[in-house]
Amino acid sequence: MKKLVSLFVVLAMLCTMLAAIPAFADEYTIPYVTDGLEALYEGTRNLRAGHNPESDAWEDLSGHGLDIEDIDLEKYQWVEDGLKISAAKIILPEELADIINTGEYTVEYFIKDLTVTGNSFATFINSANDNFALFIRNSDGNVEFKNASNARPKAPNGVELVNGHTLAVTHKTGDKIQLAIDGKVVATQEAKVDTNANTPFFIGHNDPSKSYDATIVSLRFYSRVLSEEELTKNASVIPHEQTEIKEYDYTVKGSSFDTLFVNDVMNFNEPSENGMVDGEASKKLDLHNRTVDGSDGSVTSLLVRGWIGFDKEIEQFGIKIGDQITYSDEYRAQTGQDVLNAGGQYASRWQVSIDPSTLTGTNRIVVVVKLVNGVVVELDGQEHENGAGKTANTSFTYVGVAGGENPGENPGEDPGTVVPPVTGDATVSIFAIIVVLALCAALVLSKKRSF
Repeated sequence: MKKLVSLFVVLAMLCTMLAAIPAFADEYTIPYVTDGLEALYEGTRNLRAGHNPESDAWEDLSGHGLDIEDIDLEKYQWVEDGLKISAAKIILPEELADIINTGEYTVEYFIKDLTVTGNSFATFINSANDNFALFIRNSDGNVEFKNASNARPKAPNGVELVNGHTLAVTHKTGDKIQLAIDGKVVATQEAKVDTNANTPFFIGHNDPSKSYDATIVSLRFYSRVLSEEELTKNASVIPHEQTEIKEYDYTVKGSSFDTLFVNDVMNFNEPSENGMVDGEASKKLDLHNRTVDGSDGSVTSLLVRGWIGFDKEIEQFGIKIGDQITYSDEYRAQTGQDVLNAGGQYASRWQVSIDPSTLTGTNRIVVVVKLVNGVVVELDGQEHENGAGKTANTSFTYVGVAGGENPGENPGEDPGTVVPPVTGDATVSIFAIIVVLALCAALVLSKKRSF
């Protein structure tokens, strides 16, 4: 009997031990490209031994032991296919920042159920010094990669592109930076300098201006640039819907409308939040109903200036007044490195002077750009069907002096003097004179005969 009781005790202990073993305790085979793989985090398997929804660790499955620790399960929750977060900031191992700072890397991030809750951004992956920042910008909807002082690759319709898809960035100093969706490269910029990210290095954000809700399905770090074929292979591991990535005639890389001078007065003397009068000309035009009133003849000069960058070269700048466009090489201004950093290698400053003395009545004025592919873009702050991204809004209304009265038909007459037409009454008068003259001639002839 004692032996039987002992057997039952042993069996009970074995059952308890088996119950403690996480699910999916089978051997794990990495389904992704392994060459250069430095860290791998899978939402469906948060431990090397399997999946445990009660674990506060997210273990690295690459074999390098770069585990994410101290996940707050009171704020975040393991679900069937990932880690569900809300306004989260989860600190990553410091070694991942070291990988980013080697000068060559790839980062892949798959999230689903994305809802942007930040007032300004949805920040996916970030470093403390902001040299590495992968995010969606709310103002234009672009998904954007800030990479030190390098020009930023970006793509429109960020939420649609990112939600339920693999978002990837690659960097190789001296070569290029790429932004890819499900393996397809959607934006490229030159990688002139290293990223130089610092720690803490983290995913998500708890700042109300940068937060989002989502389920993190997978996160991967490589110490080399993956090819487009390799990116596509990795993206195919997790089932996802195909995303139609639209081809555009142009992509706006960056844009600014800095200054409007009216009679040499800058931006209506309206200061910005930083106290500067220069800059943010579009916002200051909004304060004046986007109208410059010169109807009393007091406006003698207008000048606008700013900068813009596209994904292709700019052939010429122009000014559109009403339906008439005037182009000039003189509208292109000297461009500094700060503009090239912000707007890409094809960015340029522009400056246009307008003579208001030639304008009467109401006129819509807007700066335009002609690209090397022949496409003309109005810088009007709108997202056009054939273009990706919005430009700064340079459009405004100028009200000139009222137009003069219609001049007379005869150019030799004074304006407003109309030559009276010949009427039927004048014809009758002439006929009557002819009749009187004929009668007089007849009377004279009759008198001659009488003598």
